[in-house]
Parts: sequence; structure tokens; C-alpha cells
Amino acid sequence: MDIQEYFSRLNSDSQKIFSQTILEKEKLGTLHHLSSCIYEFSDCLLDPQEKQMLVTVSTQLEAATLNLALGLYRQAFASLRLALEMGLASIYFSVNKMELHEWLDGRTDIKWAKLVDEENGVLSKRFENAFFSECSPYSDTYRDKAISTYRKLSEFVHGNSETWEKSGLNLSFNSDLLDFYFENFKSTSEVILFSAVCRYTMLLDESSRESLQFIPEEFNHISKIRELFGRS
Repeated sequence: MDIQEYFSRLNSDSQKIFSQTILEKEKLGTLHHLSSCIYEFSDCLLDPQEKQMLVTVSTQLEAATLNLALGLYRQAFASLRLALEMGLASIYFSVNKMELHEWLDGRTDIKWAKLVDEENGVLSKRFENAFFSECSPYSDTYRDKAISTYRKLSEFVHGNSETWEKSGLNLSFNSDLLDFYFENFKSTSEVILFSAVCRYTMLLDESSRESLQFIPEEFNHISKIRELFGRS
């Protein structure tokens, strides 16, 4: 087969998946809203490096969803896992500036175990108590969610045997994988936003809080967040 014909056929198969995926308007709208929330949150940060990292996370989430829409499910899950790592890393680096600069210089890597460390990670009670103590009772819940989501996405990244059965070897629409992605995207964005809220809320001025009214909607179950953002 001619190479142009070969890739044209792959593109045609991918476009058929795209046409089916975009029919899921409500789900895709939710995904875009959540990535936009992270982008809007970044706009309230003063430090340019911290702001840029969250912008990068938002962009990575959008890239993951584009992969999903084109039927590149494994690539979508890998991109989603990267967004989760980057999201928590942006919060971790905001209080560990030396490690941030070592990472920017390429002298160190993001270490997942550090990000979710039970004693010192960004989802630890110690971290929440330092920046927003009222969120401390929820740290274990979101830490467990982060670890569980990362593990499920990692199965596709590492190519676990059962993932090949789920994703197949040919380009084709898969509603089960779309649902799997949707659930894990929501978990990813919730974990990142919770971490950002814990780290920065007490530093935001009133006008910034007014511009982030999606926060009390997403975390309506935490009374102190509702209160700080002017909700009863």
C-alpha cells in the first residue's frame, strides 16, 4: 500500500471516531469547563513560574481530550496522567523553590512519591494545616483519589496486559474507554483544584475570589470554602 494511502486511511478511521465522540456534547463540555477552571485559577497567581505551570497543566488536559476525540485512547490516558503529575508538582514547587529551579534546569525530575507523600506531600495534613487548615480533614480523601487515579492511568501508560484487551490494536470508537476517561479526568481536575485551593485561597484578594465562583460550586461540601467565596 502506498504510504500516503496508508496514513489517509488511518486519518479517515480517526475522523470517524471524532465524529462519534463529539456527539457527547455534555461530557466534552464538562471536560472543557474543568480544564478552563484550572486556567482561570492560574490567572489569579502572582508568581509567573507558578502561573505558567498551571497554564501548562490546563493545556495538557485539553491535549489529552483531543487525543481522546481522535480515538488515541492510550495517548489520552498518558497525557492525563502527565497533567495530574504536573498539577501536583506545580503546587509542590511553589513551596520548594530550589527544587523548582533544579527541575527547570533539568537537574531533577518530578517524583510522584514526593508529591503524594503522606507526611510531607501536597495532599498531607501537614501541608493543608500550613496553608488552609480547614481543608485538612479532606486531605486523606483527595490523596487517596490522586493515588487511585494515577494507578489506573498508569496501567495504560505501562501497557499492562489487560489494557490491550480494553483498547484494542485498531482505531475504533470505544464508549467504555470514553467513560473511563471522563471519570478519571474529573478525578484529576478535582485533585489539582483542591491542592490549588488549599495552597492559595488564603492569599487571594476579594476580587480574585469573586472571579473564581466555580470554586465554591466544585467544593460545596467544604463549608469554609463556601464562606470564603461568599456562599452560605
